[in-house]
Amino acid sequence: MTPNDILIIGAGPSGLFVAAELARHGVTARIVERERHPHRQARATAIQPGTLEILESVGLLAPFLAASEQIHHSRLYGPGMQELGGLSLDGIDCRCRFQCSLPQYETERILAAHLAALGVTVERGVTATSVTAGADGVRVVLSHADGREETVESAFVIGAGGAHSITRHSMEEPMEGATYQGHFLVADIAMSGPFVRGEAGVICGPNGFLLLAPLPGGRWISFQDLEEEVESVTAEDVVARVHARLGGSHRPTDVGWASPFRMHRRMVSRLADGRRFLIGDAAHQSSPFGGEGLNAGLQDGYDLAWKLALVCRGLARPSLLEAYATERQIADRHVLEVSEQVHRSIAEAADTARQRREMHPAVADPVAAALLCNARAMLDMDYSGSPLVVDHTLNPAGIPGPRPGQRYADRLQFGGASHHALIFGAAPGAEALRHLNHRWSRQVHVIHNPAVNPARAGVPSGGVVLIRPDGHIGFRFPASHAEALTQLDGHLASYLVPNLDVGQCGKDER
Repeated sequence: MTPNDILIIGAGPSGLFVAAELARHGVTARIVERERHPHRQARATAIQPGTLEILESVGLLAPFLAASEQIHHSRLYGPGMQELGGLSLDGIDCRCRFQCSLPQYETERILAAHLAALGVTVERGVTATSVTAGADGVRVVLSHADGREETVESAFVIGAGGAHSITRHSMEEPMEGATYQGHFLVADIAMSGPFVRGEAGVICGPNGFLLLAPLPGGRWISFQDLEEEVESVTAEDVVARVHARLGGSHRPTDVGWASPFRMHRRMVSRLADGRRFLIGDAAHQSSPFGGEGLNAGLQDGYDLAWKLALVCRGLARPSLLEAYATERQIADRHVLEVSEQVHRSIAEAADTARQRREMHPAVADPVAAALLCNARAMLDMDYSGSPLVVDHTLNPAGIPGPRPGQRYADRLQFGGASHHALIFGAAPGAEALRHLNHRWSRQVHVIHNPAVNPARAGVPSGGVVLIRPDGHIGFRFPASHAEALTQLDGHLASYLVPNLDVGQCGKDER
């Protein structure tokens, strides 16, 4: 295959990451970006624990930790800095029990450097002006900054071009949903903050609300409500507005960037059509209050890359690509639901304070708090219902630990980009293991009695578990006898190609 076989349109975080992931899985893509130079706007700044775990799995955690601030707690305050509620990430089942906070341009810098180290360079100043799908591929017209026009025939196109994605428009996929009521202001400011640097907070008072999260270098990303008639703001306006919302206790010393905007809750009805795929803001938009948007885009790319790479290398059937739309539709809708919950709680608190009604601290429900914590950390994605998820357990509700479709918390114990078949208990027989290895050694690493707790894999009494390249459990059988391997073999054959000839990108092998 050639780089043109997969064309990525857009080099924001989602586009950069999916390009890097394809390269890690052995497939080179071409990536183009219409902007000639990287931007310097803070934009999306929160990287959640679930995404940090993904970055660690691909060897990218260290530069993000070095460049960012770490946020362990978020709190909600009423007038006079009365604490009304909070959320701590200290108890989650994840190595990174915090968010990383850094400007989006820093995220893009790290990802672009990683991509370049993998041998892929972003082509800047290249605009996709037409995307047309046919029976055998996608024709894309590219306009270069020097006026040159180029027509590319690609097997697959990944639309990562943001809210105005030409790929999405070519698919005639409208963003379904709504625009949140109100007008808002985002600003990157320097200030001695009202709380410690390892925390983020929302302050609600009679003058409006202010969300603050720390950024590196003594800076903060801030969100606040804005009057409908205001179309632009100066640095002096930002300083005065923040000062007022903090009751005169703190004043910004610098405003690096500020922009009025509106918030949306929208998503396409389909993320793919066989040849074209949508990731990130091209597919969904959520309120920035919860800090999920950039993360959902990176997770889209992470999910798509392993599937598309296997198909392009002839190691999986093209039907595997249908699971991308199915699974990420589940995940991205869940992200929007969590985002809606966060947005609504902040909006309600802001309205209460603005109307000078009495505000009361929330009564903590431990179970609800733990569920919300996992959701906010983006660790609770569940692909149950996907055709790539099979459970042979008769009473799954009675078994502790994760079930198929859910994240396997110990996945970082196993490196590489392949599937891992974990067999806990007595060996099902040397011949059965040899057969499994003979058929699937290209895609699956079989491990008998790995040094991990079987209960945390969802088989406390032993059994067979398949961990997918994205760290989710795809198959479970509560025993380790020969029938378990027969069922696993059948499951793998439903979407992977046995160790036969490797085909060409996009060609069907059945």
